[in-house]
Amino acid sequence: MKTAGLVFLTISLLTLQNAVAGDWQVIRSGNGSNTVNELHGVSALSENDVWAVGVSYTTDRTIGSTLIQHWNGSQWSVIPSPNPSSTINLLQAVAAVAPNDVWAVGYAPTATQSILIMHWNGTAWSVIPNPPGTTTLSNLAALAAVSTNDVWAVGNGRLGDENSTLTLHWNGSTWSVVASPNVGPEVDNILQGVTAISSNDVWAVGTQQPTSNTDPSALILHWNGSAWTIVPSTGPEGSHLLAASAVASNDVWATGYSEAGTLTEHWNGSTWSVVATPTNVNGSSPLFFPSVVALSSANVWTVGESFDSRRSVSHTLTEQWNGTKWAVVKSPNVGPDHNELFAIDATPGGTLWTVGTVYRYPQQRTLIARKLP
Repeated sequence: MKTAGLVFLTISLLTLQNAVAGDWQVIRSGNGSNTVNELHGVSALSENDVWAVGVSYTTDRTIGSTLIQHWNGSQWSVIPSPNPSSTINLLQAVAAVAPNDVWAVGYAPTATQSILIMHWNGTAWSVIPNPPGTTTLSNLAALAAVSTNDVWAVGNGRLGDENSTLTLHWNGSTWSVVASPNVGPEVDNILQGVTAISSNDVWAVGTQQPTSNTDPSALILHWNGSAWTIVPSTGPEGSHLLAASAVASNDVWATGYSEAGTLTEHWNGSTWSVVATPTNVNGSSPLFFPSVVALSSANVWTVGESFDSRRSVSHTLTEQWNGTKWAVVKSPNVGPDHNELFAIDATPGGTLWTVGTVYRYPQQRTLIARKLP
């Protein structure tokens, strides 16, 4: 088994090797104390203030600890974080509002609660109690912040024996559950992504499956300042939306996957429509897009994974929308095993950060890459 020092050295060498890979560069990152490490969320506040969150699992994934890392402009460092559950403590998303105001959400089952809400006050991370209305089978998957007193978190709760949409709102002093619709008659609805344009213009996306005899399909909700409503999606059967990002009220993107592979949908102010993505990446099949960030109408990025069936290996996948079409941008991979990207964000200056995991059998290590403007 390699020591952490050797892992860091290997990644540093590969950083130099891959520096010309579409201008994406692997940046050395830390890992938790367990063998399986994944980063699921990233939020870039400035060039010297970026947060990444995820989980550090034992090999059998029965025990998991929160994993939080911070970029100070020169290096990534693991920041101590609490673990309220004796089993799984998983962070799936992070949203930085200010240097002393950062939120992270996920899942941590205990006897009395299951969603995990954590806050950074500039000095330390702390756990926020679950608000009334959540259940011990709830989960939070995504975050979006309008301001310090206007933050949304989405995921899934339980309605009887089925999953149901779950939306939480922070008003500057408390978190509260906000009623959200579901597609029936047998409710099985989850939310995976959220983006906030303003206090009265928020989008949440996910998956619906009205009955056990129907295929899953995309679920899209919109908040108009007073209520959530379901907005029709044109995605194919078997589609799942995992993330959303907006340029403006009439320029919103959602990404995920369908039975055919990667999926992107666009909102033009009146309707959602599917936008084609490349179906082949150097002999590999694009699988899914778990994250998207929209910088402008002609500069949108999404990340995920493609699969090389010849070698049975997953590769990182990054694509850019240039205002006309999606195109693959070469991205680095560390070592010969699986590489996956789970999240992307951009600083106000346009520096892109993406995070995920790289397999180093029998271990998994964190993977972070940066693309300068």
